[in-house]
Amino acid sequence: MATVNLLPNADVSNDWTLSTGSDVYALLDDDHTGNSSLDSNHIRATTSGKTCQVAFQDFTEAHSSIDSVQAVVKAGNNGRGQSFALNMAILNSSGTFWSAEGSGTQAASATYRTITFTSRTTSDGSSAWTNADINDIRMRVDLSLHSGGTTRFTYCYFIITYTEPTITDNAVFFGTNF
Repeated sequence: MATVNLLPNADVSNDWTLSTGSDVYALLDDDHTGNSSLDSNHIRATTSGKTCQVAFQDFTEAHSSIDSVQAVVKAGNNGRGQSFALNMAILNSSGTFWSAEGSGTQAASATYRTITFTSRTTSDGSSAWTNADINDIRMRVDLSLHSGGTTRFTYCYFIITYTEPTITDNAVFFGTNF
């Protein structure tokens, strides 16, 4: 099986505060591995209830099946003794929910926390993922718990696991055409 990471490429909605610029997706499409207070590309909130939703790049890999979709976000709150929690939902452009999951309470840390959600093998609980599903995928992230300080959200992506197509070589073996 092969994997590819799809990054955000369009804003759908947002009520978090942007660190710079006017596009949420541009702040969430690059990884920052250091101290969250030193990151200049993020969205942030000081109260719970903030929500953002972004669309993603198209899936363009040759494949025989799409085996799973897994959401990953990177967020943090470096306030001493503080905590936060995120809710993540996978949906399509029509607003149909395919999956929702919470991060659980995350303790404060000077560095971002990578939160990897459950790998989903079907879009709706019974149907296999299709190219159309993946090319219409959205991620909504809600700040559901915020005890204080500033929660920063810097990165999100989907890991698409797929099976590459089988290539059949019908070439005639050299020496059999005598």
